[in-house]
Amino acid sequence: MSIVGATPTADGAALRQRFGPVYVWLVTLTVMSGGIAMGLASSMVNVAVPSVVGAFGVGLDQAQWMATGFLATMSVSMLVSSWLIEVLGQRITFIAILTIFGVGSFMSAVAPNIDILIVGRVLQGAANGVGQPLAMFTMFSVFPPEKRGLAIGIQGLVSVLSPTFGPIVGGIAIDSISWRYLFFLPLPFCLPAMMMGLVFMPTKKLARRLPPFDWIGLALILVIVVSAFSAISNGPRVGWDADSVVYRLWGSAGGLLVFILWELRAPYPLLDLSLFRNPQFALTMMAGFVFGAGLFASGYFIPIFVQTIQNYSATRAGLLLATGGVVMMIFFPLSGRITDSIPAHIPIASGLLIFSIGFFMIRAVDVNTTFWVMAAYTAVNRVGLSLAIPSLSVAALRAVSADKLARAASVGTFFRNFGGGLGITLLTALFLQRSQYHGEAFTDTQTWANATTVELLGNIRHLLAGTGLPEVIQKAGALNYLGEVVLAQASTLAFKDTFLAISLVGFLAVGPAWMIGHIGKPR
Repeated sequence: MSIVGATPTADGAALRQRFGPVYVWLVTLTVMSGGIAMGLASSMVNVAVPSVVGAFGVGLDQAQWMATGFLATMSVSMLVSSWLIEVLGQRITFIAILTIFGVGSFMSAVAPNIDILIVGRVLQGAANGVGQPLAMFTMFSVFPPEKRGLAIGIQGLVSVLSPTFGPIVGGIAIDSISWRYLFFLPLPFCLPAMMMGLVFMPTKKLARRLPPFDWIGLALILVIVVSAFSAISNGPRVGWDADSVVYRLWGSAGGLLVFILWELRAPYPLLDLSLFRNPQFALTMMAGFVFGAGLFASGYFIPIFVQTIQNYSATRAGLLLATGGVVMMIFFPLSGRITDSIPAHIPIASGLLIFSIGFFMIRAVDVNTTFWVMAAYTAVNRVGLSLAIPSLSVAALRAVSADKLARAASVGTFFRNFGGGLGITLLTALFLQRSQYHGEAFTDTQTWANATTVELLGNIRHLLAGTGLPEVIQKAGALNYLGEVVLAQASTLAFKDTFLAISLVGFLAVGPAWMIGHIGKPR
């Protein structure tokens, strides 16, 4: 379903006549209420990862599914959104996704274990994936053509406000009450949105005959995503040569091959792979994939780093992320003007380069880095992302013919979100591998021949002796402290390696991004 060709439905015309000129703003308020709820769920959770790890006694390899499960499901469900809107109409689809989102939020809040929490996040992601294109389509259908630019601006404002203020609100909830209440916070926006949706959202008669849909392609994508993500996340824990990991990796590779062959022959393909015959479009998707990985990975790893290494509270970590959100709010309008003034490949390549430099700077941080220095480094990579976002969308749409604009937009969104989920999964695996490597390297040096280690243990035992503890407890306490120091140092270096990897990936994508303007010609 093409947003570009959105026209008011008969029911929409009746509602417009009933409520008058204010109707478009009533629909806008309805859509924004649902959008804010789902946007909060997307942005608040990253500051809760350390709390969830402690509450359930799991590692980052399992906790990262809160983010990757959400992103993967959101990516896949976006591909189903146009079919659902065509079959059910805007009103029923809107009520359905808010219901699913509410159920997922409640499950996450009361989850007795990490598995139920992940299921709740998957439901939230599924609702979010349908909700984003539904909101844009609805805004386009109710606003007159001459005011659809305003509709885009309003929708863009919601997409920026939630990531900016969500981490702060989430951090306050965690520090003041509990991480579980984080998942209750979006619910007050859901109930009014549902009530307004029952009155103001356009509706239609249910389709008597279901339109065609590529269910086989959807099933293949689910197999690929689940197999690949689970294999990569389990690899550091059970070993990369474990049968379960190897079989899943081969399964995802085989599924990808079958998916490509099927999509090239499917009468109604889920993803139009013929678009990739255009080298400009293919390079833009590559840059968008890297952009998605960088955007979501930075929002995931930075709050974990500052909370586990620098001992930030969740609120302080949220404030750090919010500074980056403010930077993006400031630079978005400027980026839009730049995109309209110069070829798209220039801001894309420049944005990726700035992003890469920002993460190379973050690699230098340690436990003593101040808040404002960390905020400045984060702001640098956010400037790069702000520069690239509008240009990526423009470059993808300019590379295809008018009749394929809707498909190109769908493919671009999918690759960006899928890149975010896969990026977090791969980088989490890298972090765990490097943490283990550095931990073993540090442990090998902690011998009685190491004068620094002996001096540290002696000082700790002396401090504990002053409390009147028995000698055996003094020794155990000193060794435990030494273990914590080794773990902290290993984790710090592993974070540095992860930040460097993000920087290198961004830098390697600069070349393909620059080639967008030099290969092929727009149609």
